Amino acid sequence: MRNAYEIVSEQGQVVIRFDSDLIDREALTRFLDYLEMESIRKRSELTEEQAASLSDEIDRAVWKKVKHKYTGA
Repeated sequence: MRNAYEIVSEQGQVVIRFDSDLIDREALTRFLDYLEMESIRKRSELTEEQAASLSDEIDRAVWKKVKHKYTGA
């Protein structure tokens, strides 16, 4: 029986090979985005409070840009 995937290390990189019918491209992209975000999160030195503050700031900035679409203002 053949494995569904193969993981090898080549020149400092991890290479994963699998049949293209194993997962659709969109799901693979979401998975790779998740891995990238987890890598960033692990390296981050933000405290939980700083992250919450940054999140609030982003929410306010986004709302300021899209508010007119929902309120007519």
